[in-house]
Amino acid sequence: MTAKLDNNDGRIRGRALQARRLKVWSKDPRCAKCRKLCEFNALPGRGFQLDHKNPIFKGGPDTEENCQVLCCGPGSCHDVKTAKDLGHAPTVRITEDGWPEGT
Repeated sequence: MTAKLDNNDGRIRGRALQARRLKVWSKDPRCAKCRKLCEFNALPGRGFQLDHKNPIFKGGPDTEENCQVLCCGPGSCHDVKTAKDLGHAPTVRITEDGWPEGT
């Protein structure tokens, strides 16, 4: 099936996108990174983002094979991957004693 594009950026939208989300999630409803079980239609922080393994802006195709389920919400796997894809350095929280958190 060839997806019909309704825009100029090469991404599918609408019903075609929802059908792809359901198909990818049905194959594996767990986050591809942390393996947390993600609900399909859920409250914020319990659902998922359909993520492109190879980002479109870096030349990745907008295909089902290039998509994966990633958990969403603050500090989620989707947020971490998006920041990395955009070249952002990870934020390190400094505790009251002056040391990085987790050390």
